[in-house]
Amino acid sequence: MITQNIISIKNLNKVLAKPRRQALRGAGSLFHARSSSFLSITEELFLDAAEYGNIPEVRRMLEELPQLNVNCVNYMGQNALQLAVANEHLEVTKLLLRKKDLARIGDALLLAISKGYVRIVEALLSHPAFADGQRLSNSPSRADTHDDFFAYDEDGTRFSHNITPIILASQCNEYEIVHILLMKGACIERPHDYFCQCSTCSEQQRRDSFCHSQSRINAYKGLASPAYLSLSNEDPVMAALELSNELACLANTEKEFKVSCKTFETHFI
Repeated sequence: MITQNIISIKNLNKVLAKPRRQALRGAGSLFHARSSSFLSITEELFLDAAEYGNIPEVRRMLEELPQLNVNCVNYMGQNALQLAVANEHLEVTKLLLRKKDLARIGDALLLAISKGYVRIVEALLSHPAFADGQRLSNSPSRADTHDDFFAYDEDGTRFSHNITPIILASQCNEYEIVHILLMKGACIERPHDYFCQCSTCSEQQRRDSFCHSQSRINAYKGLASPAYLSLSNEDPVMAALELSNELACLANTEKEFKVSCKTFETHFI
């Protein structure tokens, strides 16, 4: 018994002697523990400064370290911009937006919309990438897969590839953000007829029929939101009644979304 206690104490001392590592948070640590090990000390300090809103440190590193990789990611696959937005650090977000070739601006915008951070949304929309408004309406799944404007690894973002900024803002009923996006030229494209055989619909159904159906239901969720109905139509009541009739027909056609369509329909009765 004494010998076992001595061995246990020795093992405990070995454990305590080892350098402590920062605790990994969330299930994502199982997949991203390796990615963080490739970060340099400078990159780790940079990500920490962005996450905790250390404005002077972020500014200093951006100005004094021209070779700094501003798109480096932590163990959760999030870069400095995403971390700053997630923690509502407006000034850090503005500093990062000055950098060229900044990645995942689209994901940062979706994150700001989901949290209702209006001022950060306005700051992100001032970026030249949103000058023509195309990225506000077009589905990320239609974009060039080599473009890192949106994350395509499915770990760096929690948003579906067929969710657009205007659809997300509408689904969240963020009236002010929906108004801002509409003023920027964004809109929700009405889905084609279920039996449409155009090249776009045929290709999407052939590639991934479930994703195609999901993109349609996401669009209708946005179209049916009170925020979008009231801000995008001259006669919201008439638009709601027309949409209700359309959804009633869809409930009989697209069986996999029958419950969802019936739910939308009840809002307008």
